[in-house]
Amino acid sequence: MNYCLLLFSDVHADIEALDALLSIAGSSDFAAHYGPISKTINLGDTLQRGYHPCEVVRRLKDVKNLVSVLGNHDESFLYHLSLLGNDRHSIRVHDSYFATDEYQGFFQGIGRTHVDMENKLYAVHGGPIDPAAIPAKEKTIDDEWIYSQTWQRISVIGESFIDYAGYNYLPSQAFDAVKSALGSDGFVIACGHNHKEAAFVQKNGEVEDVLNKLDSEEISLNGHKIKEKRLPINDDTNYLVRLGIAGPEGFLQYGWDTCYFGVLAEKDGAKTFYLLSFEMGRKKEEEIRRPQTQYYEC
Repeated sequence: MNYCLLLFSDVHADIEALDALLSIAGSSDFAAHYGPISKTINLGDTLQRGYHPCEVVRRLKDVKNLVSVLGNHDESFLYHLSLLGNDRHSIRVHDSYFATDEYQGFFQGIGRTHVDMENKLYAVHGGPIDPAAIPAKEKTIDDEWIYSQTWQRISVIGESFIDYAGYNYLPSQAFDAVKSALGSDGFVIACGHNHKEAAFVQKNGEVEDVLNKLDSEEISLNGHKIKEKRLPINDDTNYLVRLGIAGPEGFLQYGWDTCYFGVLAEKDGAKTFYLLSFEMGRKKEEEIRRPQTQYYEC
């Protein structure tokens, strides 16, 4: 059975990047290379950081067969939870958008995870660990939100721990949690949150970081130069893939302007997860001159 799933995470109210991504994914070049899209999965952090929340939500409402999960920034917006990292302009435009109530229809019913049993895909913003399963000795911060699946992130030091950035889990913990939920091997966990790509595989109980071992090349899709990394998917192996940030508008001042996304596709019996990225080519945020009204039209 052939299929093509489009995935992205951390749009962060960046309408220009989202439009560029969707334009690429909707092109004939894309369909010829990966196949027609059967489902689109938004891995959360749709809002905050950037400056166009209304436009982003409206655009996502128009995407066919879209499934979204919540990110920690979405929860911060929806429930007025304090979260660092938003500049004053982003805060102002999101406060104005919140007052419209227009967002409610989009976020109604969205959960923290999405499980696609048919394609053996577990989608989550941060991590798949049940907060109740986190050892009590590691719960050293008195804030339940920070242990939630929207806050979890892959540990980079070889052990699990909690800090004020969330619960840092080992890939092996993620694999154990999802195998318990799905019941067999051959699954893919897709997440975002950290804004940088990562790829781990588990075979026969052994976990390996494979991001820098993936075959890659530069391809052209719809006039964009795309960096493509390929991760073959086998039925006897499990996979943990983290997508980079799709909407870097709020980070232009730091020189970030790469849009990341992914594709999980099966063609003629061969399954592959593609990690994709392209440069937006915008100027740094402080060099951009736009009328203030543009951010309040919605």
